[in-house]
Amino acid sequence: MMKKNFLITILFFITAPALANPIISGISTNEINIDTKFRGAKILLFGAKGDAGNVIVTVRGPKKNFMVTRKEKLLGIWYNGTRVKFKDSHSFYSLFSTFNDQELTDGLLRDLELGKNNLKFSASEEIKAEEKNEFQIQLVDKLEKNNLYSSGANKVDFLDETLFKVMLNFPKNITRGIYTVEIYLINDSSLLSFQSIPIYVNQVGLSAKILDFAYQESFLYGLLSVALALIAGWLANYVFTRFIGK
Repeated sequence: MMKKNFLITILFFITAPALANPIISGISTNEINIDTKFRGAKILLFGAKGDAGNVIVTVRGPKKNFMVTRKEKLLGIWYNGTRVKFKDSHSFYSLFSTFNDQELTDGLLRDLELGKNNLKFSASEEIKAEEKNEFQIQLVDKLEKNNLYSSGANKVDFLDETLFKVMLNFPKNITRGIYTVEIYLINDSSLLSFQSIPIYVNQVGLSAKILDFAYQESFLYGLLSVALALIAGWLANYVFTRFIGK
């Protein structure tokens, strides 16, 4: 049934003689279920624009706090030095655009936080701007290495002058929560149209039950974790002394 509705929606985009809005869009599904076999997901975004302008598509993940630590050296020994906590930062960020990377410096794009260099991070500590920028770069680099942030603007594929499509990629290490797909149509530094589509990422199966238990019963979960670790250690020691140590 979902495939049938998906095909009907695509046919609507192809056969519509005119657009009531500057831009319309849709996605193949707005739900991702994570289980123990999850290896990532792909979602097709498709749309059409009725006015001239650049199309930008961004995906923002649920916000969370990040702790960034700077390695420092003392007497030839490296240790964890200054720590900075960034509050309410997006856990996932992906960007697709008909702009090139050099053009993503427009004032409107900075205000809308479109482009990796336009993202705003809020540090919980009062630190100098230069030092904050250093820790921010370190955080973004780490998220990029984990495929959670785009290193640049990906391409928006156009089927003709108005129809476009984008394949949204979600890696296997995404967290559950609500992800927001945002579609912008921008022309001459003016925002012509904006749409927002939620994608619900759910944890299912045994892993979901364990995660919920860890959140809801954190103290008991900690005790069980310690107990299991002690039992595992005792069993390993018993096997070694009983069968291998002889």
